[in-house]
Amino acid sequence: MTQRTQKIVALSLIAFVVFGGFEALIYILNLNQPVIYLQTAFWIFLYLIFNIIFFFDLHFKTPGSWNRAKLKHQNKGNFFKIAFAAFWDRFSHLRRWEYLKQWLHFLLLPGFVFWASVSLFYVNFGFYRNQQIVALFSGIALVAYYSYLKETFNRKKEIVDSDIFIILSVVKIYTAGLLFAASMAMLKSYCLGPWYFSAEVFCFTFLLIYQALYQHRKTGGMATFWTLIISLAMAAIGQTVYVYWGFNYFTAAVFLTACYNFFWGIFHYYLDRSLTWRAFWEILILSLIMAGMVFSVTNFQARLLDSCQYRLL
Repeated sequence: MTQRTQKIVALSLIAFVVFGGFEALIYILNLNQPVIYLQTAFWIFLYLIFNIIFFFDLHFKTPGSWNRAKLKHQNKGNFFKIAFAAFWDRFSHLRRWEYLKQWLHFLLLPGFVFWASVSLFYVNFGFYRNQQIVALFSGIALVAYYSYLKETFNRKKEIVDSDIFIILSVVKIYTAGLLFAASMAMLKSYCLGPWYFSAEVFCFTFLLIYQALYQHRKTGGMATFWTLIISLAMAAIGQTVYVYWGFNYFTAAVFLTACYNFFWGIFHYYLDRSLTWRAFWEILILSLIMAGMVFSVTNFQARLLDSCQYRLL
C-alpha cells in the first residue's frame, strides 16, 4: 500500500468516525439521554486519541526491534525474554519525554474542538439546525487537522513547515471561536459569574498561543512573558463581554476571536522580526472591520438566555 493510499484510508476512517460520531451524539442528546451522550462522547474521543498515537508511532518508530532483541539476548535469553525486550524496544519512542511532550502538544487542538462541540450540542438541546452547523464545521476542522498532522509526522520535523502552519492557524482560529462560544454558553446557562469566563479565556488564550510558540520552538522566557500579558488582556476583555453582551454567544465568540487574532497577529510578526507599522495597521483595520460587523448585527439588550444579573468586579 502506497503512502498516499494509506493517508486516504486513514483520513476516510477519521471522517467517518468524526461526522458519524457527531450525528450519533446529536441524535442521542435530542432523545434526552445525557448519560449515554457523555459515555459515547468519551469513547469517540478515545478513538481520536488512539489515531494520534497510531500516526505518531507509525512515523517515529525505529524498525528492527526484534533483530536487536535477538542480538542482545542470543546467548543468555529465552524466547519470552527476547519477545519482551523486542516489545520494550519497539515502543521506546513513546516512553521518551520529548516524544510524549510532542504527542500531548498535537492532542491539544482536536481535544479543544471535540469537547467544545460536545458542549455546544448540549447547550443547543433541541435546536437541530445549530447543532448541525457546529457538527459540520467542527468535523471539517478535525479532518483538516488530522490530514496535516499526518503530513507533519511524515516529514519528521519538530518545527512545523510554513504550508502546514497556515492550515493549522486557520483551524486554531476556528478553535478559539468555538472555545469562547462554548464557554460563554455553558457558564451563562448555569448563571456562573464572569470571573469563571475570564479564567477560561485566559487559559485558552495562553494554551493556543503557547502551542504556536512550541511549533516555532520559541518558548523562551520573554515569549512566555508576552503570552501571559496577551492572555491577561484577553481575560479582561472576556469579562467585559460576558457582563454586557446579549444572549448571542456566537457573535460574542466572533468578537473575542477578532481580539485574539489581533494580539496573536502582532505577536507573530514580532517573533518573526517582521513587525512594521504597515503590518500593524493592516491587522488593526481588519480586526476593527470584523468587530464592527459583529456589533452591527448584535442586539445587546436581548437576554433570553441570560436571566442572571452580572457586574464587573
